[in-house]
Amino acid sequence: MKKKSILFIFLTILLISCKDTVKQENNLIKPDSIKQEEKNAASVITDSSTAVYFIKTKMIPATDELRKVITEKIESVESVDFTGDKIPDYICKTAIDSLGIGNEYWISSEYKTIKKAKHYDGFHYRWFINLDDDPEPEMFETNGDEDGADYTIRDQDLITGKDKILLYINPVIIENQKKYWGYSWDVKNIIARKIGTDIELFCSLNHKVIRDGNEEYDPKFQKIMPVIFFTGHHTQESGDHFIKEEQWLTLKEIIKQTKR
Repeated sequence: MKKKSILFIFLTILLISCKDTVKQENNLIKPDSIKQEEKNAASVITDSSTAVYFIKTKMIPATDELRKVITEKIESVESVDFTGDKIPDYICKTAIDSLGIGNEYWISSEYKTIKKAKHYDGFHYRWFINLDDDPEPEMFETNGDEDGADYTIRDQDLITGKDKILLYINPVIIENQKKYWGYSWDVKNIIARKIGTDIELFCSLNHKVIRDGNEEYDPKFQKIMPVIFFTGHHTQESGDHFIKEEQWLTLKEIIKQTKR
């Protein structure tokens, strides 16, 4: 009986030791072991990086305060922090006229007009994400119609009220380990991560994507139109785009490597 008790204790200690060893090995998994997951479009979340997502707008009713600032009839209002002070601001649109043109007013949380721009008939999608050291976020925008669209990353200048195109891109959705053209209505989020103070985008500078339509295909300041990867759900089938060398780069690095 005594020998059986000793044997039982020994086996119990051995079993616990084995479980602890497995647990320690699992905790020591390094980022290198999830490189394949990067290529499958999963945002890499490790001890040294976190996923970064779009700052999306929210549709709200026009308020009396906004009507005091804008004398034209307000058709729609989007609420989003576009100044970077963590307080929601407002983007107000007026109805388009007979020429298919309307006005867009960017109003701060303090009800000051920061920017005024035109908006046009056709489709327009816009998302915000902070990609550099400025407090105000950059914008990923698509503008177009049934004949084609431009996909750009733009920088805001809240002093002059003028936005600047930083990069023309090819948007590609990764879904179920397959790649599809990133139509605006199919895009859900951008694949980006933060490491330290840097924001990196999952991208490719080596591809053979063929664009159709009347969109910009040869911008004067770019020699390469990079692929930027997104999450989403495709609504149209897409062929093989021959995309290679997926990698993580900051916006600054992408601009440097793609400029003429």
